[in-house]
Amino acid sequence: MRHQRSWTLQLLTLLFAANAPAVVWAQGTAVLPRSLMGRIRTFLGVQPRLVSVGGTRSGAAKSLCLLAPGPIEPSLGGAAVRVLDPQPALVLGTFLNEIEIRRGETVLWSRLASSKAPISGSIPWPLAPLAAGERLELAMRPKGAAGGDWGVVKLEAASAEAQQRYAKDAQASARSAELRLQQLDQAAGAGDGALAQALLWAALTPSNSALAALQREQRASCQFTPATP
Repeated sequence: MRHQRSWTLQLLTLLFAANAPAVVWAQGTAVLPRSLMGRIRTFLGVQPRLVSVGGTRSGAAKSLCLLAPGPIEPSLGGAAVRVLDPQPALVLGTFLNEIEIRRGETVLWSRLASSKAPISGSIPWPLAPLAAGERLELAMRPKGAAGGDWGVVKLEAASAEAQQRYAKDAQASARSAELRLQQLDQAAGAGDGALAQALLWAALTPSNSALAALQREQRASCQFTPATP
């Protein structure tokens, strides 16, 4: 009888241990599966974020770092980003002297750095929401660059269906860091860099230490890609 009770206790212990991660996750504690964070971190780490800088006075190759919207992909005529959020934050990884949003030759919005501080950090979308399929250009001149040296990215708004799916996901997880991390993991598993980058920088209340750490790592990765050689 004593051996039977001992065996029963061992079995219950094993069953509890096997189910513990699910219980911890359901309770919304800060303890997250290491494999989930590792998958997200690895996927975000390989997303392209560099934009080539060129102009009339450019000599050696230069680049700047743009974290959102992203990732930066090559296309006919230059770098491009598929934008899921109609009002994407512009998250800069490089200090800028100047930034513009253009439609063709028309400048729709611009900002010039002050004499005391460059343009940096995150800039809320300054225009009306992007319509499905709309195309604009984001032009950035890094700190210290000549007046004609710009990095230009084509902003290509996603389809209405893709925008709606993203909006539904972002709204569902706006107050749940656990759900946001699950969504990021799913985007990583599907190889959807645009969705992962959009969700990483989407609004979240309250803030979360795991997501904040992922954002800090993204910003830190840009420190190794200076605008000038």
